[in-house]
Amino acid sequence: MTPAIVLDTNVLAISEGLNENASEECVDACRRLAIRIQEGKALLIVDDADEIIVEYLRVLQAKKTSGVGVKLARILRQRKYSPDVCRRVPITALDDPPGSYSEVPEALRDFDNDDQKFLAVAKADSASPQIYAGLDEEWWCRSAELAAAGFDIQFPCSEDLLDIEC
Repeated sequence: MTPAIVLDTNVLAISEGLNENASEECVDACRRLAIRIQEGKALLIVDDADEIIVEYLRVLQAKKTSGVGVKLARILRQRKYSPDVCRRVPITALDDPPGSYSEVPEALRDFDNDDQKFLAVAKADSASPQIYAGLDEEWWCRSAELAAAGFDIQFPCSEDLLDIEC
C-alpha cells in the first residue's frame, strides 16, 4: 500500500534550492521526497479547494526555477483528480481566527495561518498521514505539541534544525 503524506510547501522550496540555510543533505532529502511522490511511491494528500496546490505553484513559479519541486507542482495541477497522484479531502475554513480550519484542534489554531491547511488535511484524511516539514522553526519547536494532538510530523532536514533554540 502506498503511504499517504502531507507535504509543507517549504519542502518543495528547499528541493528547488530556494532556502540558503539548507545544507546539501537537506536539499537532497527534499528532492528525494518529491521524486518518491512523482514515482507513485507516496500519495500526496491535498485539500479539495486547491489551496495547497495553489500555494505550491505561487511559491515555486515566482522564483522561476525548474527542478523536481516545480515539476511535481505542475503534475499536481494537471492531474489533481488522478487518484494515483493525490487524494483530495474537504477541509472547512473558519472565519475566526482567519486562516484556521475546523479540523485543526482548537489549541493549535494559533499555528501559522499559512500552515494550518496542512494540519487540516492531515486530520481530515482517514489514513492519518505523516506531515513533512522542511526548515520551519514553528513546526520544529511545536513538534511535541503537534504529536500530542495526534500529528505525525517528519523532518527531512532534522540535522539542520538541531541548533534552533525553541
